[in-house]
Amino acid sequence: MIEIGPIEQQLVKQAVREGKPIPERIQNAPELQTGLGLYLEAFLDLDSERSNTFGPGRIPLSKIFEYAACYQFDTEQTEDLVYLIREMDKAHVAKLISKNKTASNIDKGKQNQKRRRT
Repeated sequence: MIEIGPIEQQLVKQAVREGKPIPERIQNAPELQTGLGLYLEAFLDLDSERSNTFGPGRIPLSKIFEYAACYQFDTEQTEDLVYLIREMDKAHVAKLISKNKTASNIDKGKQNQKRRRT
């Protein structure tokens, strides 16, 4: 299981100090099943391998196989790695695209307001 990071720990301490409830995102954070931390760490390591030339790109399959070879994953671990990285990557890229669209819409709204003022 992955423990909460230093920022979350600070937020918990602050909430307790101020007599406020612990933020729901921290209090109800999902727990990682035993053995899956390996794949989350791999995803975080491989995240820098994506190409962001024309927006958020996917982690190349070749980099996933290189990672598996470097860490001497067996066949089953490699199959799991490919599947899990691809699924995490798909969700991550979708979130980035959605976030970029929202930011773009906000920027367009600000530009339209400036045009109306002038």
